[in-house]
Formats: sequence, C-alpha cells, structure tokens
Amino acid sequence: MTRQEIEKTLKEDLGVKKEIVALKPLKEFPPDIPHYEGVATPGLCVQIGEVVKEGTVFYTTRENHQCYEGLIATGVCELSREEFRKAVEEFLGSFPAYRDIDTAMSLYEKCITSIPVPKVENKCLLVGPFSKIDDPDLVLIFCTPHQADILVRVYAYLGEIFEGFGGSGGCLFNIRHAYYKRVPTFSTSDLSWRMFIGLNENELTVTMPYERLAVIAPYIKDNVEYVNNFLSMF
Repeated sequence: MTRQEIEKTLKEDLGVKKEIVALKPLKEFPPDIPHYEGVATPGLCVQIGEVVKEGTVFYTTRENHQCYEGLIATGVCELSREEFRKAVEEFLGSFPAYRDIDTAMSLYEKCITSIPVPKVENKCLLVGPFSKIDDPDLVLIFCTPHQADILVRVYAYLGEIFEGFGGSGGCLFNIRHAYYKRVPTFSTSDLSWRMFIGLNENELTVTMPYERLAVIAPYIKDNVEYVNNFLSMF
C-alpha cells in the first residue's frame, strides 16, 4: 500500500479523527523545509500539538526545545545524568512529577535500562502530517482505546506482540521505545503530552515505525469489519 492508501485506511476504515503525525530524524538539515521558530515549552509535545491543529511541517533542533526528550528519543541530542538531575531539581518545586530527586533518578536509571537511549547520529527532527512526510520514520496515531485494540489485534493476527506503557514521560514511552527497538507501542503517556497535543479523556497514542505500519495496513479494513460485525451480534 502507498502512504496515501495507508492514511486512507486509518482515517476511513479505522475511523481515526485527529491528524496523523509523522516524525523523521535527519542527518542533514533539509533545504526546502522551514526551521521551527522560537522555543517550544516544554518541547516536542507542543510542536506535535501544532501539527495536529495547523497541519504545519518543519524541522526542529535542540535550541527549539526546553525539554529535550523528543530529540533524545530520536538520536538528535543527548542529556547526561547530571544535566537531567539539574533540570529535575529546577522544576520539582513547581511541578511535582516525582516524590523527590532520588525517586526521579531511580526512575531515570530504570528507564535507561528498559528503553535504551539511541546513539546521537542526527542533526534535526522533521515533524509534520503523515500525508506530507515522504518515507517517515515513526507514525503517531491518536485514537480511542477501541481503535487501538483493533491495531493490536491486527498485529497479533500476524503473530506479533504489541507492547504498551504507562508512566511519566510522553516522548520516552511514545517515541524512544518505538524508535530504538523498531516496534509499535501504545501509551496513556503523561500530563504534558496529553494536554499540549490535545488528547481528550477517551484518546491515547499509538506509535508505529513506518515499516511496521506498512505491513499491517492491508489487514486493517477486514479486521475492522470483523470486529464491528462481532459487536453487532451482542
């Protein structure tokens, strides 16, 4: 299936309502794409929210972010343990994301072990609607649990396990895991991700490496029809 056909089956067959977003780390700055202007606070979640609302396409670099997790997750930049600790200490008083700094660092170590940090080998991250990004790396699908269940079902139909996460960190669980391991994932994500992207209480995020999405896409329509017929029986 072409990228256009994949988008059509996601929107028309699966029923995804929000803009589907594509991410593509690049080793060089694209000459024909605008550089994001200003600083997104906190970071990539704000930029993704702009794509969802406005359909814009841009590339983004470290200076465009207050939080670097989205760029760390895609091999664009890195952050040492000391830098992470300092950043947490600065916002912990006003944003109680962790019980204390020791708890934050303990979770940091667990995440490093469970979801390794990609090697820095890219200069920037291209962000835009799925329909406008050629050969994307990751595809973000904002959908209902029912729609996510169908995607999981299709993946299982082809004999694969679909891993999901809950925890503190949108980019960590929605991007880094999928980018590093080249597997799909779903997550409830965190407060910032949900708020700045504009997810309602009935939506979550499914992230698919494009090559994996291309494999399951031809089976989505048949599985949607089966599930709907099955539900109508009861």
